[in-house]
Amino acid sequence: MRDGVFADTDKSAAEAALVDAARAMVPALAERARQAELDRRISDETHEEFRVAGFYRSLQPARYGGLELDYGAQTAFARELGRACASSGWVGGILACHGWIAGMFPDEAQAEIWADDPDAAIATSFLPVGVTVDKAGNSLRLSGRWRFSSGVDHCDWAILLVMIPSDNGPPDALFVLVDLADCTVEEAWNTAGLAATGSNDIVVDTVDVPPHRIARILDLRGEETPGSKSNGSYLYRLPLFAVFPFNIIGPALGAARGALESVVDEMTTRQSVTGADVTRVATVHQRIGRATALLDAADALMDRLRSDIVIKGLAGDEYSMQVRARYRLNLGHVAQSCCEAVDVLLPLTGGRGLETTHPMQRAWRDVHAVAQHIGLVWDLQTGLYGNVLLGHGSPDPKL
Repeated sequence: MRDGVFADTDKSAAEAALVDAARAMVPALAERARQAELDRRISDETHEEFRVAGFYRSLQPARYGGLELDYGAQTAFARELGRACASSGWVGGILACHGWIAGMFPDEAQAEIWADDPDAAIATSFLPVGVTVDKAGNSLRLSGRWRFSSGVDHCDWAILLVMIPSDNGPPDALFVLVDLADCTVEEAWNTAGLAATGSNDIVVDTVDVPPHRIARILDLRGEETPGSKSNGSYLYRLPLFAVFPFNIIGPALGAARGALESVVDEMTTRQSVTGADVTRVATVHQRIGRATALLDAADALMDRLRSDIVIKGLAGDEYSMQVRARYRLNLGHVAQSCCEAVDVLLPLTGGRGLETTHPMQRAWRDVHAVAQHIGLVWDLQTGLYGNVLLGHGSPDPKL
């Protein structure tokens, strides 16, 4: 046993242990949620509990102390955490997924991250601003700012998106790994939703990146990667951007379910301002039933998608472009279902539901914030799938 998590070869049992740990944290996270929003980051206490539970190591290569669980384990425990605080679920799930991405890098890079500290956490930023890149042989020299790096205050390393201009075509997209000790993290996160994710800016001032810390994104689309050669698991051969939204949808599912539970609890324990028994009102029944059906269907769709990804991965099957686009389409639909569920529920909270301290209000903002991620935006996902289905290919080369 390591820090409270069994090093169990049975992946299902290990995943269940993480989900149970997340479920046990819900009361404490609910108590901390408001302060976390005010602080714009999860607390050090919450981060330490996540580390001890093993959340960040769920998809990390086993050779470096990770659990190397089946893909979607991060979604399962993030969904539980999100019932109390979507921001906490977001950080727990997203930092777990970064261990998965790092597992695609060359072994030398993985050793730098984890050989001396298997608990080292990794941030990412896919939004470069004002970046300059100079080539020095096979190495790169970087300067600039990278925005929206969730949970970065609790991390040791960061994977940054870098675009290298090309003379004869579109820029070449790279992931580069940097030591955060060589960077500056600036507080810049101040949003209405997912306010406690601490998605601050990473500022880089003339940092050299050797070749083993560089991964070409077009090589992460389902083929062998340097990491899969070292680690063996199908995890590190998955088409990264096709399945990436699994890492961010869990908190929305959890927050919407938590909102439903809190609305039902509030309506059955409190009277309305007029003293009327609103639990007997037909439209109230209809709203609760509709929200429940939306979330039950979303959970069922998630289970089906995950099963398909894992079965294909274990079998070494290819993921056709239509399958990849359909993953994105259906994950976008799950996000839409979560938004619709909280939209249906919000009127049942009356004036109290407008207070920023109310759990329903926070859940409503957080769910809509999750759905704003580019990997889930409904118009983009429907357009992507329609384009592929009608024979025009993917407009996104990363897919």
